[in-house]
Amino acid sequence: MQRRRVTFKGWQEGAKRDLSQGVKEKLSYQGLLEHIPAVVYCDTLDDEGGACYMSPQLQWMLTHPETALEPSQQSWHACLHPEDRDRVLAERRRALKESQPLSCEYRLVSHDGHIRWVLDQARVVHASDGTRQLHGVLHDITERKVLEQSLANRDTILQAVAYAAEYFLLHSRSDVPLEKVLGRLGEAAQVSRVYVFENYRASDGTWFTSQRYEWTAEGISSQKDNPDLQNFPYVEGGFSRWLETFLLGEPIYGLIEEFPPSERSVLKAQDIISLVAAPIFVNGALWGFMGFDDCVLPRRWTSVEIDALKTAAHLVGAMVQKQRSDAILDQAARHLEREVARKTAELKEANARLHEELRGRREAQARLAESERRYRELYERSRDGYVRTDFQGVILECNGPFASMLGYDNPQEIIGVPCRDMTPPQRFDAISRNMRRQLMERGFSDKFEKQLIRKDGSLLDVEVRMYLHRRPDSTPDSIWTFVQDISDRKLAEQERLRAQKLESLGLLAGGIAHDFNNILTGILGHISLIKHAIKNGAPAGDRLDHVEKACLRAQELTRQLLTFAKGGAPVKKTGSLQDLIQDCTEFSLRGTPSQARFDLPEDLWLVDYDAAQISQVLQNLVINAHQAMPHGGTVTVEAQNILVEESADLPLRPGRYVAVSVEDHGIGIPEEHMDAIFDPYFTSKKEGSGLGLPTAYSIVKRHDGHITVRSRVGQGTRVTFYLPASQQAADAAEVPENLKPFRGTGRILIMDDDPIVRDVLLAMLEHLGFESEATAEGMEALARYQQALAEGKPFDGVILDLTVPGGVGGREVVKKLKALDPHVRAVASTGYSTDPVLSRPQAYGFQAGIAKPYRMEDLEKVVRRMWSARGKPEKQ
Repeated sequence: MQRRRVTFKGWQEGAKRDLSQGVKEKLSYQGLLEHIPAVVYCDTLDDEGGACYMSPQLQWMLTHPETALEPSQQSWHACLHPEDRDRVLAERRRALKESQPLSCEYRLVSHDGHIRWVLDQARVVHASDGTRQLHGVLHDITERKVLEQSLANRDTILQAVAYAAEYFLLHSRSDVPLEKVLGRLGEAAQVSRVYVFENYRASDGTWFTSQRYEWTAEGISSQKDNPDLQNFPYVEGGFSRWLETFLLGEPIYGLIEEFPPSERSVLKAQDIISLVAAPIFVNGALWGFMGFDDCVLPRRWTSVEIDALKTAAHLVGAMVQKQRSDAILDQAARHLEREVARKTAELKEANARLHEELRGRREAQARLAESERRYRELYERSRDGYVRTDFQGVILECNGPFASMLGYDNPQEIIGVPCRDMTPPQRFDAISRNMRRQLMERGFSDKFEKQLIRKDGSLLDVEVRMYLHRRPDSTPDSIWTFVQDISDRKLAEQERLRAQKLESLGLLAGGIAHDFNNILTGILGHISLIKHAIKNGAPAGDRLDHVEKACLRAQELTRQLLTFAKGGAPVKKTGSLQDLIQDCTEFSLRGTPSQARFDLPEDLWLVDYDAAQISQVLQNLVINAHQAMPHGGTVTVEAQNILVEESADLPLRPGRYVAVSVEDHGIGIPEEHMDAIFDPYFTSKKEGSGLGLPTAYSIVKRHDGHITVRSRVGQGTRVTFYLPASQQAADAAEVPENLKPFRGTGRILIMDDDPIVRDVLLAMLEHLGFESEATAEGMEALARYQQALAEGKPFDGVILDLTVPGGVGGREVVKKLKALDPHVRAVASTGYSTDPVLSRPQAYGFQAGIAKPYRMEDLEKVVRRMWSARGKPEKQ
């Protein structure tokens, strides 16, 4: 009887017919499905109790008896690994929505903590009632995943071995630091401790071993000075099994719990949970062993990992062998020199010893040649390119992978070719000068990217690092270059950046134009009303206040854009957030149908904050809250003192914080948008720029704080940001002084390239009582300051614009002015509110800084502070 083969597609079509057939036939199919070596399921993704079938193989796969006999969608959801859950559910919803096949890999976690990898393959089936269902199969792919991870671990270890081999090749004497090689191998193997033991045999034949070298990961105790690990006897110590296994050339590995009792106590005393120990042979004899400890996890070592670690032990053996050979050669040379000087008369005996030493040298060189042959094999099998050139850039040798990168079949095709012929000419000279300087200064270059010309004329993107190779006498003789192909990575980066730039430029330009047009409308409208008021003799003060507020809004908009684009350092002052919260909220809701409700305690802790930047955060959050309630509503703004403990879920350092929350009762944020709300330019609003929340996030992070969002569709959103409480006491906060009217005296020099700024600044300073002169460029200001010193009429201060297109700006000028006059008082003026000079002016040679645009009140505060510090009198 011929057995009919049932494919997945056939099963799917049969499943559709089952919906209209009888219960008996349905049960027959169910019995068949529940005996295949995979989990079969039918899922509607109905979170409110919709139908879902999953065959009992799920509980067998996860090996936990607590699972119900009829696994449900909920039990499957509970088994999803937390890191995979959102992605898997999103993929399923997409498949149902688009009626597309589903194929994805993810992890399931049993109640006892074991993880199983599954391959989920499903198709969308349209039921008779019009609903869509996922009919699919879960295949257990855990073994494949474990093998893939093992192979990845092996490749990482072999890369570290290759690194050590390369480092070994670059050092021709016995000065190779073995601890550095152990550290690289330990990091690659992801272990807690790597060590090397050396054996020796006593005169009675007893085997002893002692620890010689060790590397430990951070937080792992060192055993290098442990006296119990020096002169340790294998047999008497209960480790005869190790000696027998090592003599056969095999490693010892496994969980310590599974080791014999005689070994377990010694190993547990070193906090070892799992280990691999591989023998080290030198000149064919068992020299010692190399161990890899895991003191954190009960690690099960795979065969490929063990093979890689055995290769690492062979490497160490070759290094020891080389060190021995070098030591023998050095000792022989010194001995020969002493004998020639001391025993000239014994020439025959000395010559005999010389011949013996030469024979030993030849044997050592032969062993070294064998060792180098093994490393040459590693060199040729590497996935990266290795090239050695002379100082004119002519290729002396290279490995096969490098030739293959450039499209050549044999490395000999490019031996003797200058690197200049393989490099696009536009950057060759600049790169060569820079790399040559680094090589001569420190022996190696930074990693850098460049392009190479392939055999067919196409360009290949590579990442390169260069090392200076030296002869045994330490004189440089050539350059080693390590080359990695990054063409796939560069192509992906270019495509992503191109798409992001095109999208973000359009969004940003539209948002800026919209906001500035609104501001300009207010300014032009009020100016027109002021003209009419002046013509009719009516007061215009209120209108001027509106114009000033509109200008301040424009200032805040440019500050917001610069803050987001460049990440300006906050200029912090210490104070309470209470007034700032209330003022920003009321200002942001003015003219809207929404109203504010405050819950601000009187004992709110002080905070070190940049008032302009935190105002920007509050305005963005309040405006978002209002826009979430199109017909108006209540925006609740709360603040409270909180103490963050070590065990808190917040990613904040333990300590005191002030938490500010803005809550609305609007439309809420869909769950699928939650992961993207802090992405630049992401917005669900038709006219939004997508800068609000990303800018708020950036500002709060620069204040060492954190921001969270909780939202439910149809119920509203609550955004909370946390700022560290100030370490100063309440009376240490800056308190505004009741200052008398200021009237200064003295001469001030102005440097600004914009004539409008020069004119208004001259008028402001004149109003404040100063004589002032204006220059348009840095060198002109320097010459005028020098002239005033020579005439005996020095300036009492200077106000310097930091940026002068095509000329010398304030940063350069203030250095030259300090050389002329160490007591010069300089104020930095700039239109870039995020310039670091504004947050730390003293670090750049200035006494103060002021950001454009500014009012006369702002200028008065700066010059008052400077004149008070210098002791200049004020006019009464």
